[in-house]
Amino acid sequence: MAIVIPIHSGIEVFAMIVDINGYTKMVSNPDANLIAQFTRDVLIGGVEAVQKNEGEVIGFMGDAFLAILSDSEDVFKCCVSIAKDVDQQCEYISNNSDVFPFSPKGPSLKIGIEFGYLDISDISSNFLGSQYLFAGEAINYAARITAAQNGNRCLLGPKAFENGLNKYVRDEDGPFKVKGKKGEKPYTYYKLDFGDIWREGDSEESYWG
Repeated sequence: MAIVIPIHSGIEVFAMIVDINGYTKMVSNPDANLIAQFTRDVLIGGVEAVQKNEGEVIGFMGDAFLAILSDSEDVFKCCVSIAKDVDQQCEYISNNSDVFPFSPKGPSLKIGIEFGYLDISDISSNFLGSQYLFAGEAINYAARITAAQNGNRCLLGPKAFENGLNKYVRDEDGPFKVKGKKGEKPYTYYKLDFGDIWREGDSEESYWG
C-alpha cells in the first residue's frame, strides 16, 4: 500500500536508514574526484527498491538516505533488492577497478530499521524550496543500531521486529545489544541475514548521526 503523508500531523511507519560504509576514508582519498557519482550510483539502487515496494525516500544525508515504508513484507523485499543491487555493483567494480579507484572492491552498506510514530511538519530554504520535516524516535533508533556489527548488515529495532519482521529473523540472529551514546541505554536489535545474496565490499566504518 502506497504511503499517504499527512503534513502537520503524524504517521506510523517503518523508518529505514541506508548508509555507505567506509565513506570517510573514501572522501579523503586524493583520487576521490568522482565521489558524488559513486554515492549516486550506490544509493540509487536503494532508492529504486524503496519506491518499487510502496515506500518513499524522504531525505538524503551525504552518504545515506532516509526512507519510510508501511508494510513489513515490503520492507523485507526492499532490503533483499538492495542486497542484490550491492552484489551486482561489487561484481562490476571489482572487475573494473579503475572506475572508482577509492573503492576497488565496490560498496558496502549498513541498514537500520525501526517502526514507530513520526511527527511531520515542513521547512524551507531558498535553494531547496519547501520540504517535509520528519522527526521521531524510530529515526534515531534506526541510526543508532547501524553502529553495531561490521560490513554489510541489515539491523532491526525491537518495534520493527514486533511489527512483522520477526518472521524473517532466525533464532540465532537476535536479540543483540549495542551501546548507546553517553547517557543512553543500550539499544536492542535483530539481524536480517541475506546469506550469499550480497558480497562484502569496502567496509571500513563511517558514522551517521
